[in-house]
Amino acid sequence: MSTVNRKQAFNFLKKALENFNFAQKSENCANEAQTKKFLIDPFFSLLNYAHDQLIPEYDADFGDRVSNKVDYAIQLTKKDLIIIECKKLTSKLTDKEAGQLSGYFQHAKNSRIAILTNGKEYRFYSDVALPNTMDSKPFFVFDIENYTDRDIEELLDFDARLIKVQEIISKAQELVFIDNFEHTFFKEMTNPSKEFLKLIHKNMSFKTKYNEEAMKALMNSSLFKSLTDKIILHEIKSNSKSAGIITTDEEIQAYHTIRTLLIQNKKISSDNERIGYRDQKGTFNILVDDNQRKIICQLKFTDNSKKIIIDNHETDLDYLDDLLKFKTQLTDKTIGLLEN
Repeated sequence: MSTVNRKQAFNFLKKALENFNFAQKSENCANEAQTKKFLIDPFFSLLNYAHDQLIPEYDADFGDRVSNKVDYAIQLTKKDLIIIECKKLTSKLTDKEAGQLSGYFQHAKNSRIAILTNGKEYRFYSDVALPNTMDSKPFFVFDIENYTDRDIEELLDFDARLIKVQEIISKAQELVFIDNFEHTFFKEMTNPSKEFLKLIHKNMSFKTKYNEEAMKALMNSSLFKSLTDKIILHEIKSNSKSAGIITTDEEIQAYHTIRTLLIQNKKISSDNERIGYRDQKGTFNILVDDNQRKIICQLKFTDNSKKIIIDNHETDLDYLDDLLKFKTQLTDKTIGLLEN
């Protein structure tokens, strides 16, 4: 079992990526060999693979057939192998290149992970949909010029000191399932099948004559937004019951009013997903990053009064529309919290 501290490994990898100097290295990458030398080999060094762990020209065929060699292979254990197909930096990674890698993948013994790269972009594949057949889509893509902390965290799974193939495969299976579920659900929402519409009609409490076209016309973005709001409210109420917390429609309405005010500012709109709320006994908190130390404002709504609290300053509200008066104050507060 690895004794490597994952948090420390994350920090080291993040710093190493920041110092990678891709622009300078890429100046020397006119062909595939140079791309390997100046970009791909150093990239795997960042993941703590020794140079001799990258087996060049790995034979990806069985038996006496004509040899097909993949650019690199990493033999993790006797049972676990990663194969890597490299292209020159200026190559665009397409289905054609992925198809070539898929052929190698099918014939490489013990390979559950395959990587296609041009030195800038690294596409990670597995065989989740069909055993021994590489999936058509990568389960993870890392772009060395455009990544987030979340991407670094995912990349860290492939660190030579931390890698656990079965755990990676399990994650890939979950991601492929979610992607397929979302795709299928989206397709059903935008182009509902007769079976789906009939099921909805069957379960409607107010029975009318089945009208497929009328039901299809209702399947639009306005309906989905309304349903999303109801689901969010339902989840909050369900999760809050055990704690004796009841989130009201009025609190949700106030949250959406404040959120609408905030995202009108360009500095906030790009990070709008970081704004949320947390209902607690006595106060309804609107905050950044779901962090109680980053509270934009608090609402105290009772049957007899409505109050907004900003920086410990409490103000009475006669109507929900009174929240509009606090636009500048709330915006300035939110920008400060997003930047810290």
